[in-house]
Amino acid sequence: MFRKILCYCLLLILWSTTAFTSENLVFNYESGKYIKNWLLSTPFPNCTICAKVDYKHGVECVGFYTDYLSDMGGESKAQPTAGQGFHHKESGSKSSWFLYESKSDKIPLNDILSPNDLVVAYAFTQVKSPVKQKTILAVGSNDGIQVFLNGEKIHEHHPRNGRWLKKDDDFVPVMLNKGLNNLLLKIDEGAGDFGFVARFLHYDSTLSTLRNDIEKHKILSVVSLKDSLVTRFGEAYKISTFNPGQEVKIEIFHEKAGKVAEKSVNPGFEAAFPLNEIPPGFFTAKATFPAKSAGLIVSETRHFKGKLERHARPANLGKRLLPIAKNGKPFLPIGTYGAPVEDYSKLRNAGYNFVVASVENLDKVHAAGLLATVPVHGTIEEVRDKITIHKDHPAVLSWMLFDEPGYNRADLLYIYNLYNAAFAADSVHPSYLVITNPDVYKTFGRCCDILSVDTYPVAHGNITHVGKNIADAYAASDGDQPVWHCGQMFKWPGQRRPTPHEHRFMTYISLIKGARGLLWYTYKGYGQYLPADDPELWQAHKNMLSEINQLAPLFMAEGFGVQVKLKQENENIEHILKSSPIGTFLLAANQSKTKTHLPAFKLPSGFSSAVEVVGENRNIQLKQGVLTDTFNPLDVHIYKLDAQ
Repeated sequence: MFRKILCYCLLLILWSTTAFTSENLVFNYESGKYIKNWLLSTPFPNCTICAKVDYKHGVECVGFYTDYLSDMGGESKAQPTAGQGFHHKESGSKSSWFLYESKSDKIPLNDILSPNDLVVAYAFTQVKSPVKQKTILAVGSNDGIQVFLNGEKIHEHHPRNGRWLKKDDDFVPVMLNKGLNNLLLKIDEGAGDFGFVARFLHYDSTLSTLRNDIEKHKILSVVSLKDSLVTRFGEAYKISTFNPGQEVKIEIFHEKAGKVAEKSVNPGFEAAFPLNEIPPGFFTAKATFPAKSAGLIVSETRHFKGKLERHARPANLGKRLLPIAKNGKPFLPIGTYGAPVEDYSKLRNAGYNFVVASVENLDKVHAAGLLATVPVHGTIEEVRDKITIHKDHPAVLSWMLFDEPGYNRADLLYIYNLYNAAFAADSVHPSYLVITNPDVYKTFGRCCDILSVDTYPVAHGNITHVGKNIADAYAASDGDQPVWHCGQMFKWPGQRRPTPHEHRFMTYISLIKGARGLLWYTYKGYGQYLPADDPELWQAHKNMLSEINQLAPLFMAEGFGVQVKLKQENENIEHILKSSPIGTFLLAANQSKTKTHLPAFKLPSGFSSAVEVVGENRNIQLKQGVLTDTFNPLDVHIYKLDAQ
């Protein structure tokens, strides 16, 4: 309540102190110039039954499809003024309009409005055109957007997974009348960043630019997700500018069975085909789009259904799925993204043994006593040549082939060819992919030697998926591929980093599930610098790294450990019992974010009754071979079991 009162007080101050006139609201048409002056509404609810975690945009976003301006004649007729209040009788929502002049091209609604999650808001301006003219309205939004021009709804884009705020995401061909034109935008938000950006672009020159860059805009992506083959031709509202309303035809041609499927869909939107209707083997997806002035646009992508053949294990990847050091001994890789050169020694002292680094910095990585995972993105030839030149450098740990191939809808066979080219150039050092989508572990997971799973659940997912995804990645492999945990140490825009407690849980649940390496995003980058921005988390992280390095022989020991019986089964308690050169340990974690549990573990015979709880300065007494302890939400406990 205090937050709402403060917000409205600030808005009243803004209205009363900003020297706006009606002329401030009028945008004099100028191609390429961003519209910065708007009438904004205070926000309305978007979805009252939704949670910010795993939020998806769709019909449940009632606010996006509710005309909250019915009190003003509806969204098609509204022509608001500063300070004007209005009431939506059906929902009981009240709002008002205020003038806002942005200092940047983007309108940062996340900084302006409160509340700013699970809401919708309106923005209104008037565009003054010297003549009647055809032009392109270029908009970007986070997340969905509707556009009304002179009372007509001319555009709607409501991406299910939301989107980042970028300029010129959607090109909307429009006809401006001579004189004043009313422009109303409606933007919805799930969680995180919130805002929009808008400008007009010259019609003919914009289409000319699209034609000149047609290879970039006509990409046909094909990816296998669960039981579907998902295709997408181009970007939404880009190529369609050539022929608004025209669909693209997607055809599937199998190398032996011929044409097996066909669908039509708007450019930039997904067309899904049941995988069970496509025979195993190689096939080609073909997109055909009649683009009027640009002619017939055709794009083809070759794909594969089945189990891609993997090459032999690289020499520096041992049978325990661990990298081999120069001394011939395996080690547990512990690394980070965002490692600036000047901090290499600091990172080494903190407990890291590798960083993600470019070939230009390999000498400095080596001088700091670290190893490097080296990004080698590019064409097959570029990747092969770069690896050939640098493969003998003593700092090389592995080659990073691509970032998020599933999320970025990369060409499967391109990634597979990269994988094989890397091995042909260097059969010693393994290749590496980071994948966020479990649905592509079975496809892209066969295009690398090391699969890193980046589950970033804080504010945008389920923290229990961290361990589940590690287990699913192993299940998708043939048992010959190490899985690394790529953990979250950054915050999404408008959100937060993990707490030290959450961070510890995510790390250890991945180790319980068998992670053979640890990597975090990020130390520095994304506008963030961990030691300065969150010193509490950084200190907790260093303490944990010290503990993990001491326990490394346990996590490196062969096998993933076994479960023991619980006196009462509990799906929230994940645990393993594992032997190692430094002793036998029971590792256990409570995956519940809200419930405290008191599990009782029935241990095998032969252990001393006094049990040390590692890192907690306490001991527990076994009672008739049963270990009982309290697990608060997301607690992790590590028990060292000594022989009698």
